[in-house]
Amino acid sequence: MSGFGMGDSPSSKRPVRIVVVGEKGTRKSSLIMAAVTGHRYHPDPNIPPLLPYVNLPSEKCSGDVPVTLIDTSSRPEDMGEVVKEVKEADAIVLTFAMDRQETLDCLSEYWLPMFRQLEVRVPILVAGYRVIKKEHNPISIEEIMSPIRQQYREIEICIEWSSQRLHDAQVVFVQAQIAAMYPIGPVYDQVTDSLKPRCVAALKRIFEIHARDNDYILNDDGLDDINVRCFGIPLMPSHSRGLIKFVQERCPLRVKENGLTVDGFLVLITKIIKQGKLKTLWTMLRTFGYNNDLRLVDEMIPYSSFKRMPDQSIELTDEAIGSLRVAYHRFDNLVPRMMESLFETAPESPWNEAPYKDAAEKTSNGGLSLEAFLSLWSLMTLLDPARSLEYFIYICHPDDPSLAVHVTRRRELDRKEKNSERKVIQCFVFGPKNAGKSAMLNVFIGRPYDDDNRNGFGEERYAVNMVGNSSVSGGTKKTMVMKEIQYQEDGLLLSDEALASCDVAVFVYDSSDESSWKRAIGLLAEVATTSEDSGFEFPCLMVAAKTDLDSFPMAIQESTMAALDIGIEAPIPISSKLGYFDNLFRKILTAAEHPHLCIPKIESKKKRRTLELINSWIPEFLVKCFCIES
Repeated sequence: MSGFGMGDSPSSKRPVRIVVVGEKGTRKSSLIMAAVTGHRYHPDPNIPPLLPYVNLPSEKCSGDVPVTLIDTSSRPEDMGEVVKEVKEADAIVLTFAMDRQETLDCLSEYWLPMFRQLEVRVPILVAGYRVIKKEHNPISIEEIMSPIRQQYREIEICIEWSSQRLHDAQVVFVQAQIAAMYPIGPVYDQVTDSLKPRCVAALKRIFEIHARDNDYILNDDGLDDINVRCFGIPLMPSHSRGLIKFVQERCPLRVKENGLTVDGFLVLITKIIKQGKLKTLWTMLRTFGYNNDLRLVDEMIPYSSFKRMPDQSIELTDEAIGSLRVAYHRFDNLVPRMMESLFETAPESPWNEAPYKDAAEKTSNGGLSLEAFLSLWSLMTLLDPARSLEYFIYICHPDDPSLAVHVTRRRELDRKEKNSERKVIQCFVFGPKNAGKSAMLNVFIGRPYDDDNRNGFGEERYAVNMVGNSSVSGGTKKTMVMKEIQYQEDGLLLSDEALASCDVAVFVYDSSDESSWKRAIGLLAEVATTSEDSGFEFPCLMVAAKTDLDSFPMAIQESTMAALDIGIEAPIPISSKLGYFDNLFRKILTAAEHPHLCIPKIESKKKRRTLELINSWIPEFLVKCFCIES
C-alpha cells in the first residue's frame, strides 16, 4: 500500500480552535494546563477558575499548525458564552470524570443533545479523567462510552487521562487537532465500518475525472495522475501495480483490464482510512475542491459569472446543454432509480424538495424525459445559479464552469429592440383563490384535472416545460417557467426586485364569478403600477378560466372592453376540465418575445401621488389651466 499519497499537502496555517466543555469538576482547566506545561495544575483559589485563551506550544502541534485551547465555564449563567465558543470551534473536547457517574450521564442527557440542537459539524472528542487507584481490571473508557457512542456517532475518539499520565493530556489535543484538520466523521461511519454516502459521491467524481477517457477503468496512468495532482510527485509504476494487486487479491471482480473499477477505487480508499491515513484522503478531497461537509468550496463556483441587474436572468449556454444531454444519455431511461445514478457523483439529488420536486412533467413510469430534465436544470439555473453550477460541476466535470452560463440582456433593452432572445421565459401567474391557477399549471406539466378541487397547493409553486412554434422562435422550443403567486387579501407582497424577474404575467379569474374578475383586474392594476414605478415593466395577459361553467352576465363584453381600454389583448378563454386552452402557452411565449407589447396603460402610483400633491397646493383654476395646456 505504500506509495499512494506519498507527498505532503500544503496545510492551512490558520489556528485550530479547540474548545473544552464539560461539567464542573471534570478537570477542564487541569487538562489544558497539563497539555501546555507538562505539569500538574493546582488551581489557585484567588485566581478565576476560567483560563484565558492559551496556545499549545508549537513543538506539541501536529503539522506545524498553531492550536488555540479555549476553556469554558460550567456555570449555567455563562451558557450563552459557551454556545458562542462551540459554534466557532474547529473541534470540541467534552470532559467527564470516570469516577463520577453523574458527569457521564450529563454527556448523553445534556451536552451531546445540545450539540445536535446547535447543528455542530466539527469533531467531538471525549476526555475522561481517571483517578488512579489500585483497581483490579478497571473498566476502560471504550467500554464506558460504548452505549453512548452507539447513540451519538459524531463522537470520533475517546481518550482517558490522569494526573499521573500527563502525556495523555497532550495526546488529547493532538488528536483533536488532527481530527479537526482531517476529520473521520464526514468520510467514514465507524459503527457500520463503511464509507459515508457523501464521501462515496466525492470519490466517484474523482474517479470519473481520471477514468472517463479509459472506459471508466482507473489504470496505472490514472492513479499516477491523481497522485501528481494531489501530492505533486509521480507514483512509481511498481507502487501503482501494487495498489491494483492489493485490490485484486481481496476483491477480484473490482479489477478489470489491469485497472480499478469504481468499486475497486473505493476499496483502496477504505484501506487508506483503516491505516489511519486520513491526511492522504483529505488532501485528495481538498485538491478536488471539497470542504469538510464534502461539498464544493465557494472558490470552485464562479460567482462573477452571474452578476446581474434585477431584470436580467441566468441561462445555460449551448455548450452546457450539450454536456447535460451527454450526461442524460448515459442512462436509457431516467426513472427515479436512474436519477440516483445520474447524481451519484453529487452529495444528493438537487431536486428532491421544493421548488424542483414535482415541477416538471413525468413519464408514465415516473421518470423524466430529456426535455423535462433540461427544463428542471433551466429552472434551477434561473432560481439558484450557484447551486446549478455546483451540480453541473459534480456530474459534467467542466474544465471552465464559467462557460456553462450566461447573463441575458436587460429587459428594458429588449423593449427598445422590440424582441427578446431569452431561451428561458419566466411567467408569473396571478389570480384570486379558486380562479383555476393550479389547475392550469397542472395541465402545463401533463397532470390530469382533479374535479374535486384538490389542485391547489396553498403555497407558491413552479411548473416548467418546453413550449415551441412561436412566430419569433421559428418553431424552436423554449423553456417556460410558470410561477404561481399566492393571492394575498391584504395586498401584493412581492418586492420591486422580485417583480423585475418576471418576463410576462398572466392574471387568471373564474369566468363564472364576477367577484373573481374584479379581484383579478384589481391585481393587474396593482402589479402594473408597481412594475411601472420601479422601471421593470413586462407584458400582461388575462385568462378567463372555467369556461365550462356559465359566465356571469356581460362577462365577455365587460372583460374584453376593460382589457382593450388598458392596451392589452382580450382575455384568453380556457377550461382545464375540458382540456381547452386556445393555444394559451404559445400566446404567453409570444407575449414574452415581444416585451414592448401588451403592457397595461394604467396611471402609475407615482404620477397619481404627483397629481394629488399638485391639487393640494395649486389653486383650482391653475390646475385647470395646467391640464388644458398639457
